[in-house]
Amino acid sequence: MPKFGVNQDFVWTKDEQIPSLINAMKDAGVQAVRLPIRWTIVEPEHGKWDFTKVDRVVHALRNSDIELLPVLMSVPSWASGVNPAEVKGFPDTFRAKRVEDWQKYVRQVVMRYHKEIRYWEIWNEENGEDFYKPMPNAEEYVVILKAAHDTIRTIDPKAKVVLGGLQMNGIIPNPWAPIKVENFLQKIYDAGGKPYFDVVNIHPYVLATKEQRPAYEAKLVRDTVLVMEKNGDGQKPLWITETGLGTGNGVTEQTQAEHLTGIHGEMAKIPQVKAIYWLLLRDMDKSVCGGEDSMGLIPTNGRRKPAFAAFVKAATK
Repeated sequence: MPKFGVNQDFVWTKDEQIPSLINAMKDAGVQAVRLPIRWTIVEPEHGKWDFTKVDRVVHALRNSDIELLPVLMSVPSWASGVNPAEVKGFPDTFRAKRVEDWQKYVRQVVMRYHKEIRYWEIWNEENGEDFYKPMPNAEEYVVILKAAHDTIRTIDPKAKVVLGGLQMNGIIPNPWAPIKVENFLQKIYDAGGKPYFDVVNIHPYVLATKEQRPAYEAKLVRDTVLVMEKNGDGQKPLWITETGLGTGNGVTEQTQAEHLTGIHGEMAKIPQVKAIYWLLLRDMDKSVCGGEDSMGLIPTNGRRKPAFAAFVKAATK
């Protein structure tokens, strides 16, 4: 069975809420949690490092025996040279002007936490214009990926590098994005990226419609496997570090739970899929890209939705 994980941004979670959320993960049978360790948080000003909150989060999660999957991402404006006031969308999604600054950030984080953390994900949804500005570029991403990979392996030769989670299956464009980017996983291979990641990673969201549902998501994932095999990478594990479904607009909490059950059932049939991370553990106060305010296993008041019970059942089979 795949590893069962969730997404929860613990660094942006209030300290007093963290213990109850960790207990909820334990109750649900969560084996791993994905969270960003943003460069903008740990080095907001050049040379001024602050790991205070991240230290507290890593310590709390380490004591829970839940595996951490940090995402290395979010470039501060001093490193990108971008004026946030002039950017539409997320200003921290521009790459650093100097790859050496990016490497230093990676080195600082990995040196600090490599004894607790085995896997490192590099960037998030680099094939989407909202998370890689001004436009997704596979050759540029491979430079970032290689720099991170080489830095991580120098510190911890046993560490595993996870490809930044690609929107959809890394092949078809994001249907909800105005800018359509296709075949990005193949472009990563074409740019020479294959040696620099140990795990392929995708975010194959689908709707709870008759035409889509979990069976359609399984087709998307199998198409990714075909690209991996075409490039001699069929032996690598494939992780789904984001999938989920928000409620509302006709989608009930029961439908959400059934969707989760269906996703886990379909992915268990695909041998390459070694991990599935549900988005989210807890609802967000407001949506960021679409639907996150209702995608959690639990709402903001702590009640446990039917999806929570569905996760428990899937994770403890």
